[in-house]
Amino acid sequence: MTKSQSKDFITFLRTMSKKGFYDTFNHVLENENIHYNDVLKHCLEKRIVDSRASITIILNGLTELDLLEREVSQTRPIRTTYKVSKKGKTVLKHLKDLEILF
Repeated sequence: MTKSQSKDFITFLRTMSKKGFYDTFNHVLENENIHYNDVLKHCLEKRIVDSRASITIILNGLTELDLLEREVSQTRPIRTTYKVSKKGKTVLKHLKDLEILF
């Protein structure tokens, strides 16, 4: 592993360990092509996080890690849709394998 890869991995671990990231990531996987408002509703109802801003931070963080793909509709009303990327599916598979160990 190169120094750059090691830094990227540490960034990934720090991000995924923050409140709500893993649960939100799983929810998007379970509901492929899910709209922002549906993610927001789920996370607030399940008390995964406490605010709309937290959901935005989580979704942006997962998108920046290339774990989620974000699509904004060009029609009115404008809607933002998220789905788990190919990389994200691989990462989630490995995280679920680790989860079984604990």
